[in-house]
This record gives sequence, structure tokens and C-alpha cells, in this order.
Amino acid sequence: MGLQKMCFVGAKLILVVIFCIHVKQVTMVSIFEREEYCGVLLSQYDPHLLDTFKLEMSQGIERFFLLSYCLACCWPGLGAKSDLRVVRQWAELDFVFPSEEAKQIAIQKRYYVPGNSVPIDVDVHHRQGPYPSRIFVTNPRFDVGRPITLGTVDESGRIVAYPDYSWHDNQGSNCAGMSSVFRVAIDECQRLWVMDAGKIEDKQVCPPQLLAFDLATDQLIYRHVVNSSNYVEQSLYVTPIVDVRPRGPGDCANTFVYVADVSAFSILVVDVMRDQAWRTTHRLFYPFPSRGTFTIDGESFDLMDGILGMALSPYHPGRDRFLYFHSLAATTENVVNTKVLRNNSYMHDPSIDPDAIYVFPKQRSSQSAAEAIDRNGIMYFGLMDPPSILCWNTATEFSSQNFHTVAADKETLQFASGVKIVLNARGEEELWVLTSSFQRLMTGTLSADRINFRIHAEKVPIILANSPCKDSPNGRKGYHANLVDRSSDGHTYRPSRYGSASYL
Repeated sequence: MGLQKMCFVGAKLILVVIFCIHVKQVTMVSIFEREEYCGVLLSQYDPHLLDTFKLEMSQGIERFFLLSYCLACCWPGLGAKSDLRVVRQWAELDFVFPSEEAKQIAIQKRYYVPGNSVPIDVDVHHRQGPYPSRIFVTNPRFDVGRPITLGTVDESGRIVAYPDYSWHDNQGSNCAGMSSVFRVAIDECQRLWVMDAGKIEDKQVCPPQLLAFDLATDQLIYRHVVNSSNYVEQSLYVTPIVDVRPRGPGDCANTFVYVADVSAFSILVVDVMRDQAWRTTHRLFYPFPSRGTFTIDGESFDLMDGILGMALSPYHPGRDRFLYFHSLAATTENVVNTKVLRNNSYMHDPSIDPDAIYVFPKQRSSQSAAEAIDRNGIMYFGLMDPPSILCWNTATEFSSQNFHTVAADKETLQFASGVKIVLNARGEEELWVLTSSFQRLMTGTLSADRINFRIHAEKVPIILANSPCKDSPNGRKGYHANLVDRSSDGHTYRPSRYGSASYL
């Protein structure tokens, strides 16, 4: 069968599947009639073809790629190339409640105010076998009326509470559940790490806590309640970065989590194996007053947020990793050897040596929120103005000449607050990005008559196929074109022209 014909058959098959999914949601047709009718439609196709498509569509977001590719084959007008594909989009979020009664109670108590929810982060769990992939989104409670602060996206785009609704109910008095989650992280050990800020609006209703769930069972396997000595009244812990440091194959015990405090300008370091934590401070965790005004799509607002975007360099056995970070109200990027942060002497004094963290001399053209780094040391981040997603090979100089556009769209790529590198079931890396019209929220112009929130995705090899980001200096591969001369304190300077190594 030729490619064009195969795509045509495949597209028709996918449309049949979509039709069957839609029919299953129609209550006027009995379940037996639905199954019989869909069975007749599907029986027209070769069983081998059905098995092939079933396999293809079980690989996570491949089902979205397969659909758009086959539709493009059959209808060339739909084949315009997009560097990032929209997987989900909303004018406003809708939620699944345990019952209609629970929904009405939430509305009465102002736990749920339709139109008030704002998704901030995304992460994806691709499961092996017949289980569907899951898209996680966060909905932090920096305002009232947000019934679920962490959930998964169902087939119709509604948010389903994770791990269940009881973790999100009784807002303000449910410290055993979740109060407000800004961002999450899924690690290579199939654990979902959740940083609960413990705040609703500006009120600290519960202590901040770090949670971990086993994604195979959705059971809580770790909880660290942050000691009062490790946060202050202004603290708002928003971004967890997970550093798994295996001592052998399959070892997940030796884990550290670095958490950005965007409002009190610190990094919380949690030693999971020892269940210890300490707070660290440094001048580079602060916002830059001259970068506190944001302009997106012609609308401006002020926001003096400190450290927010963070990403780890790839793990290599026997070598320390580097934490890249920046404040939201900043255009600079900074880097620190994680050996510096893992020093538990900060329990007694949180101040990091002023010279232990380095700021790159050159800057972005505008502010950035979230960032992520892939297995080859390539960073992905969003720009506020113009709204776009860029890549930078961390083996090269941090400079605009080494920033390359992944995607740009002044409407769909505004305020990229969630950026993740996800490993799919085939071992391929994917870039996932959550964007929002955050400026409309800040200026009071958010409206349900237009799309405000989007989740985008694409496979990294496709993104980098023709991108200079994949090219390291002199053709060298891997993290850092020039390696750091590791010394006892991890900060020895080694002269070099390119790469973050030249600042360490």
C-alpha cells in the first residue's frame, strides 16, 4: 500500500475512532447499540491495520501526531507545518466533580468560581502497555474559586482531581491534602513530585510541603512538611527541580529536590533520603527592578517576582550537575554547581558564598518564565516579547547569537509558564509547553470569548532537525563543549571561550 493511500485509510480509520468516542458520550443511544455500530464500522478494516494503529496510538502523544499527519496527507490545506502542535486549549477550565452535589457545595463556598482558574504548569506521564498517557496541569490558588489545584486532563478537556477530589476539598483547612500547587516534576523513577505552597491568595493556611506519588499506583510515598525555620511570611515555593543521583542501576533513594521561592528569593534544598531540608539565599535570587514591567501583546503589567525558572544539566555518572536559573523579573541567566547547594551547612547559615554562583554576562532580549534542558544539554525557554519559544545549546556562549527560535506566535505562545522535557514510551524526548494569556489576567481583561490557555507539544528530534541548537562548537557532542576542572569546592575557574564552563 502506497504512503498516500495508507494515510488516506489511516485518516478515515482515525475519524471512525473519533466518531465512536463521540457516540459513546451520547446518552440517547444505548451502550449495546453504540458498541454494535462501532463494531460494524471497524470490521471493514484489516485486523493487522487495526493492530498497527492501536500500537501507534498507544505511544502517548503519537496519537496526536499520527492524526495530524494523516489528515495533512488527505487534505493538503491542513498540512501547514507548525513547530509546536496544540494538544489542548481552553477559553476557561472546566472540572470533574465527584457529584453534582459536591459541585454545588463548592460553588456555595466559593471553592469554585467559574472562569477564575488559571493553569500554570504541565507535565506528562507516558505509560507502557494499554494504559493511556496522562497530562497533568496545575491550578494554583493565588485567587479564590479554584476547586482543583492539581489534576489530569480527560478526553473532553476537563480537569480531574489528582489523586482524588478529597485532596483538594475543604480549602484552607485540609493540610493533609493540597492547598496550592504551582508546578510539579516527574522524574526518571516514575515519581510525581508536587510542591504545595500552602497558601490560598496571600494567606499561609498550611505549611509548605513537598509530596511524591508513585505513578504506578498513584499512592503517596513521600511527604516533607517544610519546617517553619525554612520559610518566611513572604515565601512562595513554586518550582521543584528533581536531582536523582543513582549509586547503581535502578537506585532512586539518593534524591535531592531544589525548590524556587519566588517571593522570598531563596532556594529550598530537600535531601529526600535523609528527610532533611535547608534554605539558601543569594543576591542572584532577587528580581531586577528595571525588569519588573512586562509587555505582552501590547498589554503591560508590573510583577516583581524573583527566582522562578530552573533547569538541571544532564546527569553523567561521577560528575556534578549544574542548576541553571533566573528570576522572572530579569533577563539574565545564572548557573551553580549543585555541589554548592547540597551542602547541609546551610542549616546554620543560609547565605551562599557571593562568588559561588555565576551570572552570564549577556542577556535575553526580554523576560522568561519556565525553562527545561534535554538529555543533550539543550535548553528550551519562552520569551515574553515577542511571544516565542527558543532553544540554546548550553555548550555555547549564552548569547542572542546562540538563541534559536523553535516557534513564534504572538497569540498562542504568550507567557510560557510551563516547559518540560518528557520521555515517551519509545524513549524519545518531547517538548511540552503550557502558555496562557497571563497579561489579560493581570490587567483584568481575561474573557471567556477567546482561547486563553494552551498546551503545546512536539518531539525534540523534529524540533532540532534543522536547528543550529543541535550543533556544539567544533562538532563536539554532549553537555559542555569544555569540561569543568572539578576541584574540592567545585568552583575553580578554567579559561575557556564558550559554554557555562567558562564561568565556573
